[in-house]
This record gives sequence, C-alpha cells and structure tokens, in this order.
Amino acid sequence: MATFGERLKSLREQKELSQEALGKKFHLSQSIIAHYEAGRKQPSQDILQRLADFFNVSVDYLLGRTDNPNPSQPRSTIEDDWPEVSNVLRRCGKKPTLEERRRIARIIKAAIEDTDDI
Repeated sequence: MATFGERLKSLREQKELSQEALGKKFHLSQSIIAHYEAGRKQPSQDILQRLADFFNVSVDYLLGRTDNPNPSQPRSTIEDDWPEVSNVLRRCGKKPTLEERRRIARIIKAAIEDTDDI
C-alpha cells in the first residue's frame, strides 16, 4: 500500500494543486507539504483530519492503511453495476454525485419493478 506522502501527492495532483497552493489552504508552507510528501515529516492529528476532510477520504486511506478512500461508502458504483448507464453519463460529460447515483439506482429499480407488472 502507498505511504502517506504518496497518497498526499496523488490527491494534491488530482486536484491540480501545487504544494504551495495546498499549503496556503491549511496555513502551511510549501516546504512542509514537500516534507510530508517526501516522508520526512508527519502531520499532526488535526492537520491529518483536515486533509482527509478536504480530499474527502478517510484518515486510514491517507495513511495508507486501506486502499478504499471512503470505506463508509459502498464500493459498488453505477459504473460497476450498470456499465451502460455509466457510458450514457460519460457521453453527457457528467460524473454523478453519490446522491445522484442513488437517485438513478432508485429510478432504474422502479422501472424494473414496473416492467414486472406487464
């Protein structure tokens, strides 16, 4: 599994933030972020939790204890369960939120149940 520094760098790059920009969001210097990413320093519990909240991942994921960024959220997604729906959404340029995915799932379930009555 990845280290804290590797995870932090990956998440930062996914958000297209420089070390300096990320540091500013947390009132930290660019060099502290660089030290975190290089594994030379570890953040306080407070900073760690704030980073996890900012990136919408668990602290365990940030620390490399798990590969699931949000274990409280189900791993199954529309992409896994209904690839055809995923393709339609992708063509529309839309990445649905968790609530939107749940709504889509309810609509599909209702449509399936409705066709059972025919």
